[in-house]
Amino acid sequence: MVAKYDENGFLGGKIQEWIEVHRRTHGPAFLQAQQLNRENHRFIDGRNINVSDTYQLTTTVLFVRLMELYQGVMVVADRGMAAPTRILFRAFLEAFFHFAAIHKDPKYLDDYQDQFERQRKTLVNRIRHSNNPELEDLRKPIDARLIAEIDQIDVRQVSIEEVARRAGQHNTYLTAYAILSRAVHSCASDLEAYLDYDKGDQKIVSFRYGPTDAETLRTLCLAGMTMAEALKGISLDFAEDRSEYCDKAVESFRSLLPVTGKDNV
Repeated sequence: MVAKYDENGFLGGKIQEWIEVHRRTHGPAFLQAQQLNRENHRFIDGRNINVSDTYQLTTTVLFVRLMELYQGVMVVADRGMAAPTRILFRAFLEAFFHFAAIHKDPKYLDDYQDQFERQRKTLVNRIRHSNNPELEDLRKPIDARLIAEIDQIDVRQVSIEEVARRAGQHNTYLTAYAILSRAVHSCASDLEAYLDYDKGDQKIVSFRYGPTDAETLRTLCLAGMTMAEALKGISLDFAEDRSEYCDKAVESFRSLLPVTGKDNV
């Protein structure tokens, strides 16, 4: 088999030839994704935000994060990088869970912001109770005043599964998000993608490394459908309804999805 890369790996050189073929093969999906990306930027560029409006500020910042992660998914998917694509797609979905939960459940905004204090308390306590000498400089600022302050923090942890439920995205959490999590944690099941097996006795015969388009179409379409829903939501927040464009974008991505993936959206 002729290698699809050289000593530059995914970063340049021979991989560019593969990328060009890849883009042509999945041209409609890449084109639709790029069009949506431009629409996102047209909406957000020059946007005035009322920083005293906690809801508007938080949802807008989350939308901008979704935009960045969406582009990250496109960049690594373009190069056929399977594991980074799954990892970034999972991070993208998690950000969307928060975004959608705030829109669907107004009470979640307070819970979302409160998690910062809980995370702060957890971090301080971990450093405080550690005996590792390498953390000594970090322990020094933890005085009685800070300890008393964090001891007053009483915030319930909100799991991502709960966030997904409150966002109306629990099915996505149980399916796509769970599968993508295996890549994040480098689970043994996810590492099988790097192995080639003999079809007869199923013995490992070689290692597999290099670009693949096995998940390109499904990833671009599902990420695009999700990003379009986010644009629809944020546009309504600013009373600039982009529903018509977003609904058409969702349908365009849906029409490009592999048949086996359409029922799991």
